[in-house]
This record gives sequence, C-alpha cells and structure tokens, in this order.
Amino acid sequence: MNKDQTRIWKYLSVNALGMINAKHIAYIACALNILPNGTNNDNIRKWIKEMVMYHGKQIGTCSNGAFVILDIKELEAAASYVERENRADAVQKNGDYNP
Repeated sequence: MNKDQTRIWKYLSVNALGMINAKHIAYIACALNILPNGTNNDNIRKWIKEMVMYHGKQIGTCSNGAFVILDIKELEAAASYVERENRADAVQKNGDYNP
C-alpha cells in the first residue's frame, strides 16, 4: 500500500469500525488533510478500491461512507452495495435508439 492508503487504513480501523461508524469520503479526506483529486475525492475512492481489491483490507462502503467490516451481516450489506446497478447495466437496459 502507498503512504496515503496506510494512513486511510489506520484512520478507518480506529474511527470507522462497523457500518454504524461509516465515514463519508470527504470527511476522511479532511481528517487526513488529503487534497481532493477530481470532483468527488476520486483519489481516495480509488485508493480504497485498491485496498480492497489488491491488499485484502476488510473495507466496505455504504451510503454513509467507508467502514471496516466487522461481521457477516456488514459484509453482505457492503457486497450488495457495490453490486448496485452501474452505467454498463443502464446502457444495456436502454438498448439502441430508434427514431
């Protein structure tokens, strides 16, 4: 993990244990004094995704932000949250345009 990812993990593992303590990404950025990259803290979102995908960190996301997953119920909720409809699903559902 890079230095900022290590800082994010330390922050989450102290301040965001469990879904009930989820922290909005902008709040994490502010707490760690990480300047936003993009319009929606895209840098932090990317780093968290990498932490889950490539570094095995037990981080979930929900509408309230990111959190450390503590039990199977939170794990299932976090998995369901990322399975929500994405842009590719919408493009396929919309089909082709016929004037």
